[in-house]
Amino acid sequence: MNEVATSPTPSGQGTLTSARHPMLLFFDGECAFCNRWVSRVKDADLQHRIRYGTKQGTTFQQVAQAHPELANVESVVLVSRRPDGGEDFLVRSSAIRKVIDGLPAFRFFELVLKICPTFLSDLGYRLFSKMRTLLFGPWSHCRVPIEQDRELYVD
Repeated sequence: MNEVATSPTPSGQGTLTSARHPMLLFFDGECAFCNRWVSRVKDADLQHRIRYGTKQGTTFQQVAQAHPELANVESVVLVSRRPDGGEDFLVRSSAIRKVIDGLPAFRFFELVLKICPTFLSDLGYRLFSKMRTLLFGPWSHCRVPIEQDRELYVD
């Protein structure tokens, strides 16, 4: 299942997304591939519709407490704002599909994911996620966003 959880419409409580930034992408901050991929997505997202946080950060830890089913997900976790203000949590290929939708730099991958059945793309994602650190190594730098990008990152 790719949509792991749904949050109800907010009722005075803070949400993770906003109309300005309708998506929040959590990724493995200790993975070199993940960090490079997020940098490419950030550069391609000229509208700055996506904010970013690591799964090792405090924001994701709070999300994982509220949604324990997300705590051990081996994949990215995307929080996506619905028109009613509620939020959906997507993982694996569904999250990737949503993130790259409409980004010209990822048009080829968007097409591949559209024609590939979800169960196959999820299987590929799971296999890749198990090998990514072996293939690309760990991330050894501390991610410090430049001043104009600070609003795009959560702790």
